Formats: sequence, structure tokens, C-alpha cells
Amino acid sequence: MLKTKVSAPLQEISSYPPSQNNVQAVGLLSDIPVIDLGRVSFKARASFNYAQLQRFMSSELFDKVLFRLPPGRTAEDYKDALVFDIEGDSMEPSLRDGQQVIAWPVSEGKWEYLHNTICVVDYDDTVTVKAILKNDLNNTDGLTLHATGGAGGSFTVARKDIHSIWEVREFYGVVPVRLVAA
Repeated sequence: MLKTKVSAPLQEISSYPPSQNNVQAVGLLSDIPVIDLGRVSFKARASFNYAQLQRFMSSELFDKVLFRLPPGRTAEDYKDALVFDIEGDSMEPSLRDGQQVIAWPVSEGKWEYLHNTICVVDYDDTVTVKAILKNDLNNTDGLTLHATGGAGGSFTVARKDIHSIWEVREFYGVVPVRLVAA
């Protein structure tokens, strides 16, 4: 018969650290407001063209996903946001295959101000999720996109070929952990 030795009584373990309670419930999950977000139902890397994107944007054909609003945020903050699927490993470790991101459209007049950010870029007949490595849209070089995973390398897209850019700001399905002042 095998015997195990218990080094501390169960009572001591359950109250560790002694007389400290640093966990406080701030609300129930059911009390958090929920909104619908549009989701591009096909993989972003698998490509869809500009005409399809415009058709989907102007209709109710998007898939809808439920989204719990983070503390301090309102439905208005997510009014124009879309959820995009990540497919493939070209953006690892920043973005992994199967993750979903929330992205907001960037108006064309602000494209040249995007630097060191991850974006969904709709150009020619391709939609891709890449990091902006170099932004020379004011000149002739265009927008240099980079696959952070290394396998995809970098490539430049001319301004005339870009249909839309969506700035990735959040992950979908990952609840943000925030410090709350006591």
C-alpha cells in the first residue's frame, strides 16, 4: 500500500495567504451588455475581392457574433467594427491561426498615418492581415506589409491598388483583464 505524506493541514492551504483576500467580484457575466458585431464569415487570408466586401458592407449578409462590451465601452465604440478570422501562420506569434480580431475601417485620408500596426488590407482581389512595416503612401513606394511570422516576408502595395484598410485593435473572444482600483 502506497502512503502519501501531507505536509500541511488542509485548513492552512485553503486560507493561504493568511488573512488576505485580493479577489473581488465586480459583477456577473450576465450583467455585462452584449451587442452584435458583423463577422466576415470566410477567412481573411483566403481572399475576397473589393466588390464582395462592398456588397457585404451594404447588406445584412454578414454573420453576426455576440460581443460582451468591455468596461467603459459602449455599443457606439464598435459601430463600424468587423470581426475577421485569421488563417495561416504568417503572423505568428502576434496572431495565430483560428484567432479572430476586431478591426475598424480607416478613412483613406488617414492611411498615410498608419505605422507599426496590424491591419486588414483589402487590395486588388486580396484581403490580408499584416503588420505595416513601412508607410510611404505619400510618395510612390506605397504601403509595405510584413508577415511577422517571417515565412511570408514583406511586400509593397501601391496606393492605387488599395480598396480599404481596417486597423486591428482587439482580439475577439478574449476577455480583457483590467486592473480595477479598489
